[in-house]
Amino acid sequence: MRRIGQRSKWAAIALGLLAPLATPGRALAQQDSWDAVFLSGSKVGHMHTTVEPLQERGRKLVRVRVNFNLSFKRGKDTATMELEYGTIETPEGEVLRLDTRTHASQQVMRVHGDVVDGKMTLKIDGGNQRQQEVIPWGPEVRGPYGPEQSFSRSPMKPGEVRKLKTFVPDLNKVAEATLTARAVEPIALGGGVNRDVLRVDQELTALDGKKMPEMSQTFWVDSAGQVLKTHNDAFGGMVTYRTTKEGALKPPAEGQQFDLIQGLVVKIGRKITRPEESRSVVYKVTMPEADPGQFFPNDRRQSTKPGPDSHSAILEVKTAGPDDGPAGPETVGPEFLRSNPLVNSDDAGVIALSRRAIGAASAPWAKARAINKWVAVNMKDKNFSTSFAAADEVARTLSGDCTEHGVLTAAMCRAQGIPARVVVGLVYATSLGGFGFHMWNEVYVNRRWVAIDSAFDQDAVDAVHLKLSDTSLDGVSPFETFTSVVRVANKLKLEAVEVR
Repeated sequence: MRRIGQRSKWAAIALGLLAPLATPGRALAQQDSWDAVFLSGSKVGHMHTTVEPLQERGRKLVRVRVNFNLSFKRGKDTATMELEYGTIETPEGEVLRLDTRTHASQQVMRVHGDVVDGKMTLKIDGGNQRQQEVIPWGPEVRGPYGPEQSFSRSPMKPGEVRKLKTFVPDLNKVAEATLTARAVEPIALGGGVNRDVLRVDQELTALDGKKMPEMSQTFWVDSAGQVLKTHNDAFGGMVTYRTTKEGALKPPAEGQQFDLIQGLVVKIGRKITRPEESRSVVYKVTMPEADPGQFFPNDRRQSTKPGPDSHSAILEVKTAGPDDGPAGPETVGPEFLRSNPLVNSDDAGVIALSRRAIGAASAPWAKARAINKWVAVNMKDKNFSTSFAAADEVARTLSGDCTEHGVLTAAMCRAQGIPARVVVGLVYATSLGGFGFHMWNEVYVNRRWVAIDSAFDQDAVDAVHLKLSDTSLDGVSPFETFTSVVRVANKLKLEAVEVR
């Protein structure tokens, strides 16, 4: 039987990417507000926003803080995540300093920086590592809640279109928000309360011109510019409502807690028997409003071609070892060997485990297989309350699910000089009758990227592993790859046409 305990919890990271989209409206005056967060109709968390004036060296400034808490059921377990966003700004909204923190394990991932001479030096700290990147940051760039502040300062009118630059946490980049005010319409706020408020649709575009449809959302704003409700259609719909502190902190009703595993399963009609033995599978993939082929990268293991219509594609996946297919370049980018805050391969504990795992093995592929097997055998404590731990923490605890398997395997391989990365995708689970989101690895040996999966103890990864993206987890935007999950969750349909 295929294990289901290894997947889906890390999807909380992908949900965390949507947290800044849900940030409520706020005024310049001191404020303390609360919002309840719902996913697919189930209450999953709350937001607490505080705005307070302060003086620094005689200068009047504003401190804005947002705490975003999420909690999900995973079978019998619960995964939690806390995200904190904070800025120091001028009363006009110019950002001087930002600080974001993600609590997804025993450690805290922190991104912070100050604006100096039109540039922001973003630093990411975690796993006893620091990486940084300098990005342009003019006075027109707003913080994570730029659109909502814009409403508060100058309420929009039906038909109005407004553009502004805003910082997107976790992606850790500046994007352009296009705000389009539609019409005044009634909304229900709960407790029998109904309000007529203005609907405003937001689209985000990266500064390189690339659209970010997964970050689109709708605000419902009152005449004073306060956001009373937001909606993003990812994961079956993430909705926030302005409420009281008691309402925001109130736990979900018995039996109504959102189940991260069941809620994100991609069901299929035809069951796949003995999926771990599959070596070649052809799938028909469909999505209601997009060409699904664009979401599956082509490589040695998988390839796509157009389906019978513009909303379908044919995806072929096969097992590929270190000798299959054409060889690539002699070397790959340094980021696949470099230590970073999540894959901290220079940690003494990680290095010690890698040496223990390889034993007498000397060839790169033999080392990679030995490390994969060691992690599979020794990661016995399936602790599902951790959303995403760094490799050094996993080396100490030897607990976690597919994310922890993935970062530890990658770090141990890098510690032995083997380029490694993590893969985000889908894997078939017999017990669910469909595909769940999952993470595994690829190592660069024999001039080829070869898939391995320590969570499933596979060094010949089967054909029910469907890749959406891969990443070194390097740099100040390590979680950006999880937008691939946001794009397809609750939208993708799969059908196994041919299984060999």
